[in-house]
Amino acid sequence: MQREMSSLCLVLACAVAPAAVAQSYPAKPVKILSSGGAGGPNDTQSRGLAQFLTQRVGQSFVVENRTGAGGIVAGEACVKSPPDGYTLCTFGSGAIGWTPVLTHMPYDPIKDLTGVFHMGFIDSIISAHPSVPADSLGDLVALAKAKPGYVTWAAFGLTTSSYFYVKWLQKFKKVQILIVPYKTAIQAQQAVVSGETMVNIYTAGQTIPMIKAGKVKALAINSDKRLPELPNVQTDAEAGFDLPLVRSWFGMLAPAATPREILLRLNSEMNQVMGDPKYAELYMRRLGFRDAHMDVDQFNAFLRKNRADFEKFAREMGLEKK
Repeated sequence: MQREMSSLCLVLACAVAPAAVAQSYPAKPVKILSSGGAGGPNDTQSRGLAQFLTQRVGQSFVVENRTGAGGIVAGEACVKSPPDGYTLCTFGSGAIGWTPVLTHMPYDPIKDLTGVFHMGFIDSIISAHPSVPADSLGDLVALAKAKPGYVTWAAFGLTTSSYFYVKWLQKFKKVQILIVPYKTAIQAQQAVVSGETMVNIYTAGQTIPMIKAGKVKALAINSDKRLPELPNVQTDAEAGFDLPLVRSWFGMLAPAATPREILLRLNSEMNQVMGDPKYAELYMRRLGFRDAHMDVDQFNAFLRKNRADFEKFAREMGLEKK
């Protein structure tokens, strides 16, 4: 009888332990490594999540920028961190789905990291400096065909939606557009504002104020529907440019062996944050984000499918790993 009681207690202890881990977490500050540059959409939303999570759970969430190498710098630091839930990392879609297909990396984001929370899809705008003699994406392509090499496109890295967008135009619309590289998304957009380059694709929330101020003009919307702020601007699909896999998204991941109970707790807390009207206004609508509504399992399934889809896209584009 005593042996049976001991066995029963052991079973109950094992059952209670995971719940206890989740309830006691976090017991100290949590670090979020952002692969995005300061002031960009990744950094801004990461800091918004950190602020609201801190208020919700009563423990500090602190963002550190680890930029460079298309997200590899942040990813490698995250992979090497203890899998205890106290180091998280945020990335754009390129660093998880695209970079591993095109670049030899010291880790595999799908195997060495695990999804925590899908931070949302983001609407983007293809915009141009006001001096560019084109008022739509169709006009821009016509200009590029009439003057090969004349149009310049600001791109922030070789594994980003901006880069793949122009590469798709080059291949399937048979145009010569000069790609001008920049380190971060915000630097690329600032280059268009200054007139250093002609065109870029950038987040809708941060581009719309520039359009209203007359600093840039919209050529097309990279989204599944028109934006209420720009009702007369076509989506790229409406304009005849139905590009696959170039709509950006952002996500939070953790080292692969992080306890599932902690992942579930984080995902639950972040979904609660997303439901906060104040957060939705400041860090979703204002930046052009749309909530993806994914739990942990759905997000990890999404990551695997996104990788597979991009491998197919790379083959069709003739892109090779370097």
